[in-house]
Amino acid sequence: MKLSVVSGGYTRFFIPDTCEALKYFANLGYQAIDLSLDGPYEKATKETGFEYTKQIQKTAKECNLLLYQAHAPASTDPNNQDIIKAISRSIEVCGFLGIENLVVHTIPTETKEEAIPVNVAYFSQFIPLLEKTGVNFCIENLGNFNDIHHYFKTADALNELVDNFNHKNFKICWDTGHGNLTNLDQYENVTKIGSRLGCVHVHDNYYPIFVPGEQYAFDGHNFPLFGNINFDAFIQALIDIGYKGTFNLETDTPNRRGHRDFVYKGEVTLKLKPIPFEIREKSDELLFTIGKYMLQRYNLWEE
Repeated sequence: MKLSVVSGGYTRFFIPDTCEALKYFANLGYQAIDLSLDGPYEKATKETGFEYTKQIQKTAKECNLLLYQAHAPASTDPNNQDIIKAISRSIEVCGFLGIENLVVHTIPTETKEEAIPVNVAYFSQFIPLLEKTGVNFCIENLGNFNDIHHYFKTADALNELVDNFNHKNFKICWDTGHGNLTNLDQYENVTKIGSRLGCVHVHDNYYPIFVPGEQYAFDGHNFPLFGNINFDAFIQALIDIGYKGTFNLETDTPNRRGHRDFVYKGEVTLKLKPIPFEIREKSDELLFTIGKYMLQRYNLWEE
């Protein structure tokens, strides 16, 4: 199994250039990339042609990186025309680059009863473009234990939505961290998804977190093995369903932190956030080592 990482971990915090991100991660040893098309900095989704997209293609080939999946922009408003255009453009970019899977977020709804019809109507408008390009929508599990607006948290709910389309271009992206925030059994849910699983987002967090008088969940996107997710269960599930995709790391540590703001003399003090690049570089080396270790322990590492 190829080890993959999300390009936005570099472009979002340091240099907003995807080609530079590909070179950076290839140098660390990664074999595949999850292309972040959901950021305002991404040139490929802003151009009308494919000039910069061709540069991404050329760089990926030179770096021997598989472009297996990408992440589309998202909105909570099904009528947001800017996001609809951005998703359409993301599909076109993925089609040009030969990216198989494009991760999308569902539209939150006020009631459970609205969830299926609202999201079926929303995603159906993209079917002609998916068929034309051969790109798959991979619908991601979202929400946490007390989120009443995101219905598609579990394998059962995701399967129900995907089966409503009855279309080969609709699959599922399982996010380990989001699953943990809903206190779900990783093995049970991934095996239920089975052949519908197109790609994964792998990161860690702690659930539940207790503080006096409250319980909360924070989507920390920590390094795997730096939280309380049972990754033995997750990896064994991938093996048992015959998953053929990449092992894709979607971490923001240590940039994404859930601490309260510190106000000093009337100003919010954030001297330690974000971290400097020289620390991030060392942490990225560690992240690669962790991902490789996890795959090697299950004899899944692919040279």
